[in-house]
Amino acid sequence: MLVLATGLPAAAQGVRKTADEFNKMSRGDTSLVELHGVVSRLRSNPRGVFWLKDATGEAYIYGLVDGRPGSDVSFVQMQVVVGDTLTVVGRHTVYNGTTIEMAGGHLIRKANGPRHAEEWARAQAPDQWPSFKGKGTDAFSAWVTAHLKYPKDAKAAHVDGTVRVKFVIGTNGGVQEVEVEKGVFPSLDAEAVRVVKSSPKWKPGIKNGKPVRVTYTLPVIFILPD
Repeated sequence: MLVLATGLPAAAQGVRKTADEFNKMSRGDTSLVELHGVVSRLRSNPRGVFWLKDATGEAYIYGLVDGRPGSDVSFVQMQVVVGDTLTVVGRHTVYNGTTIEMAGGHLIRKANGPRHAEEWARAQAPDQWPSFKGKGTDAFSAWVTAHLKYPKDAKAAHVDGTVRVKFVIGTNGGVQEVEVEKGVFPSLDAEAVRVVKSSPKWKPGIKNGKPVRVTYTLPVIFILPD
């Protein structure tokens, strides 16, 4: 469980209300309210727009900030996903005369849901994965294999195996931050890194209509030549 201070005066922590009570508040009432529930729907991860559900219904939260004074932790860094339990404080507002919402809420407490890791991985996945020459990672793996040169010292030592290489496809499609995640033999490791670094540019991944960085781990297989 993550527990955060509110960043609001102690006397203005908000009155605890259910989602139904919050939704039935008078339109002109901008009192501070505390809501507690489970994230049932997530509309915008970058901006923190979601619905908080309890036994009485759902409340619409438009924007959420870290409650600690002076904190600049973003909503994405809070890693809030569907199924997490939150306690939030903010003002009851009505947008455009029709939408009842808590705008600019403060996160007080957060407990990860039972499928948090799975939901977070799904939320981080790009809408469109990077592509290599119009194809996927299998095409890149084949390209890497075709460009490998078996190191003489590894061949003389009768060493082979699989080097796991971690790398990032940047927002411009370039291969970046290439490193060995699991090595086999110094020269084999170095050759795997060399080839991956020499990759032509990819078509970058897309998330919410914008290019994003995507991390991959590639097994580079060395088989002793006859």
